[in-house]
Amino acid sequence: MSAACPAFRRGRCLRRLAGPALLALLGLLGLGGTAAAQSSAGRPAYESLRFNEDWSPLRDPALRTDPFDPLKWIPLNGTGSVYLTLGGELRARYESARAPVFGLGAPRRNDYTLLRSFLFADLHLGPYARAFLELASGFAPGWAGTPPPTQKDELDILQAFGEVTLPTAGGQIMLRGGRQEMSFGSSRLVSVRESPNIRRAFDGVRAAWIGAGDTRIDAFLVRPVSPQLGNFNDSNDRTQLFWGAYATTAIPALPGLKADLYYLGLERDEARFAQGTATEHRHTLGTRLFGKRSGFDWNVEAAYQFGSFGTADIRAWTVSANLGYSFADLPFSPRLGLNADAISGDRNLRDNRLGTFNPLFPKLPYFSEANLAAPANLLDIQPNLTVSLTPKLSLTLGWNPLWKQAEADAFYAPPLSPVRGSAGGTGRFIGQQTSLALSWSATEHLTIGGTYVHYTPGERLKQAGAGSGEFLAGWAQFIF
Repeated sequence: MSAACPAFRRGRCLRRLAGPALLALLGLLGLGGTAAAQSSAGRPAYESLRFNEDWSPLRDPALRTDPFDPLKWIPLNGTGSVYLTLGGELRARYESARAPVFGLGAPRRNDYTLLRSFLFADLHLGPYARAFLELASGFAPGWAGTPPPTQKDELDILQAFGEVTLPTAGGQIMLRGGRQEMSFGSSRLVSVRESPNIRRAFDGVRAAWIGAGDTRIDAFLVRPVSPQLGNFNDSNDRTQLFWGAYATTAIPALPGLKADLYYLGLERDEARFAQGTATEHRHTLGTRLFGKRSGFDWNVEAAYQFGSFGTADIRAWTVSANLGYSFADLPFSPRLGLNADAISGDRNLRDNRLGTFNPLFPKLPYFSEANLAAPANLLDIQPNLTVSLTPKLSLTLGWNPLWKQAEADAFYAPPLSPVRGSAGGTGRFIGQQTSLALSWSATEHLTIGGTYVHYTPGERLKQAGAGSGEFLAGWAQFIF
């Protein structure tokens, strides 16, 4: 860019292209002045939510050490207060599934490749305004039958929003409108849905107060976006409305402890549970405690749901825990972990109450990459062991038995579908899975991983036609 216009960094190209009127507008907005000094303590890091990355420290030439740095901070005026960041992702993922969802899914055998690419542009108009655009493309060669839109979406807008940030006493206020990704807490209830080709996004508005340290309060009103086969035709789901508030803060009296507190509301037409199909109005109140200290790490969450399902009342709940201890002084720094969930189901399908928990927009997969079960009407434990074979190569082994929480309710397949023939009967044991996962952070840009999962159903699901199966996946992800 500078070769085509040597004076670009001094802002002359901007004057030549935009003219005096645009420069006057930038001046009125306070975008043409000297940018605030940035810390040069270290380089920014790549993040899952790419719009959270701040590459303005690359104003310091000493920090520009990566071949992709010319894309991370592209100044568009003389002071660099108006700048552009470009980035993206390329991912190739092979999957082989035999007897998915304990043999209750279709097709019985599926071997395919998932190819996805993301490209984004993040335009910063000074310290207070920005515009973010991200395009996504996904293909699924080899898929048996027609791939779902979450796997095949030729080209579409994944994110497109405008944002204004205003300084306030003790923090700042952020206002954002448009299509955007959202992920809160540990992604149990609101996530980006990472494993499929097309990540989850929402259309709507979001506001946040961002205080010192880890203190933050978010509020939003959105509709989920439904991917569609084709080009630039994704639209929001008019049958669903999602709103809420999410707060996070550190607990000063207990070092290492942080807490979340949240309210989430969902309105959904034609919601389907084992009890039937009706309009769902659901409210979720929850809290999460998490942190690390002296080798221990913990992530404990509880939520209660109420509302209406047709003429029935909703009364549902969940309690989840991820606990671990790392032996940093031992070879391979092993971490012993225990994950456990208790997620309510419906004890009586014929009364005027729905007890099935709705996980809203959870991370997928939830329990393993095989994506066997939705987090509804479940009891499970998952002891696991992670070892660091090298500082960048880790191996995780886990075992995960699952039971119904309520015997009368159905077993729910992802994302939240009652499996035919699985309600009622006798016995709660659903089945078990054993998983092995490998992750190698080869470079700052390249991650290579793989997983193998073997699963067997319990007697109750065998009565519904279930059988043993396995899932194998390997992937390479390149980000820039």
